[in-house]
Formats: sequence, structure tokens, C-alpha cells
Amino acid sequence: MKNIFIQRIYDAPIDIIGDIHGEIDALQNLIQILGYDRDGNHNENRKLIFVGDLCDRGLDSVAVIKLVKHLVDNGNAQCVLGNHELNILIHSKREGNGWFFGSPHEDDDKKFNSKEASLHDREMIIRFLSTLPLVLESEKIRVVHACWDNASIASLMKDKSKSVKEAYDLFTKRIE
Repeated sequence: MKNIFIQRIYDAPIDIIGDIHGEIDALQNLIQILGYDRDGNHNENRKLIFVGDLCDRGLDSVAVIKLVKHLVDNGNAQCVLGNHELNILIHSKREGNGWFFGSPHEDDDKKFNSKEASLHDREMIIRFLSTLPLVLESEKIRVVHACWDNASIASLMKDKSKSVKEAYDLFTKRIE
């Protein structure tokens, strides 16, 4: 059975991008400077790896997620979940994610000037984020959003959960 939490990373030259936080203009500029076209094609056959935190705080998290999804769907990028995407999947309202859950909410310490997601956007985002692994790895490299040790990776490899939310719920029950 394929592990949904750990996936094989591209066997190609890669460019790694992390913590975009809804800054669509910065992302588009960076991708262009790195030599990628709008579909994520690169004349040296390089691939993009996104290290989570695509959303929250910036002006347009929806546009960032749509762009990354487009690049992933084209086979030119891979992405791991960051804590900000995990907050959306586990329905945790945190500072900066009012664009998704509506603002104000209980953890809004300050208002961010972010474009709000429509119902259609929220459904697409949940579907896409639900497909993302926590780890990308090969014999040479392991890409994760935060600190993971070998015991954590081994635990994920044995986990039979069908979703990140299910695994998260089981994990939080174990430590309570």
C-alpha cells in the first residue's frame, strides 16, 4: 500500500521554495527569475519543490495555492504540507487564516488584508491540500516543513490513517 504521508521526491535537479504565505507577486517573480514558464516548465528540466506555508498573512493565499496546484498538476512541482495548511485541514482558526475561515475569528490578533476564499475556492483547497504528503524523500535528501527525526518518519511509515487529519487526531489522542 502506498504511504500517503511520505512520497518519493523527483529524481531531477530541483529548486526548493518555502514559506510563501500568500505572497503571489513574490512567488511569480521568483519562479520567473529561476527560469520557469507559467506551467512550471524549465529549459534545463528542473523541478520545483514547495516546503509548505503556502498560505496565510499575505494578500492572496488563494492565488498562491491555485498556482502551486497548477504546477503540481502539470508534473513540474511537488509540495509538502506546512503547519499553515495543516491548520486548514484540521479546521484550526489561527492568526492570518481569516481569508479561509472568515474574519474576525477567535484567534485574530490583527486583521490581515487578504483576499477571502469563496466556497468554491475552499472546497478546491481542501481537496488539493488533502493530497499533499508530509515528507518527500530519496536516498539523498528528505524534504519536510519542520523538524522530523527518524522515529517520527518510521511512525508515519507504519501509520494506516487515510488522511492527515485522521493521523493528527490519533497522534493528539496519544499524547493527551
